Amino acid sequence: MVKGSGGTAEKREDPRVKRTRELIVQAFGELVMEKGHRGLTVQEIAERATINRATFYDHFRDQHELLDYFISEAFRGELWRRLPGRPGLDEESLRALVLATCDFLSGLEMGCRRSDRQFKPLIEAQVASELYKLLLEWMEASPQKANERLADPEITASVVSWAIFGAGVRWSRDGAAESEERFADQVLSVIAEGLRL
Repeated sequence: MVKGSGGTAEKREDPRVKRTRELIVQAFGELVMEKGHRGLTVQEIAERATINRATFYDHFRDQHELLDYFISEAFRGELWRRLPGRPGLDEESLRALVLATCDFLSGLEMGCRRSDRQFKPLIEAQVASELYKLLLEWMEASPQKANERLADPEITASVVSWAIFGAGVRWSRDGAAESEERFADQVLSVIAEGLRL
């Protein structure tokens, strides 16, 4: 869950379950950095995490679910680092969201091995999904007055998340031509105008 989010409290998780999940995620991250995702097996992940395969499957259906979880957690970490203490549907939070997305996707662009390029669309889809969920949460938590001037929150969250995601993809591919801060301000002006902030 992202810092300052207004969602319901997560269920209390057994510390042993949480620790095992962390070991699996850490092992996955290390192995991806060492050899890439292609050809990586559940057995290798389990061995690195010092668990058996059955324990892996207690936590994740397959490697794709682990990849989705890994990307979501990494992107949430970037958001946690960037967002203000009480994020919401305001210019400061949206600007931080644009910058975090640009940075995260730039890292992906540089870090994706040639052999792992096939996974890039899956990773990008997970980032887009996280943006959508966060924006929808902010819209649903915003004062009624703000909600009255917006279209349906799900439609608005979808449009704004894709605008931020699209800007992040553009920045990650050829953003070095201008300042990231200036780029974020331009993106924010378009989004803020559409949201009438």
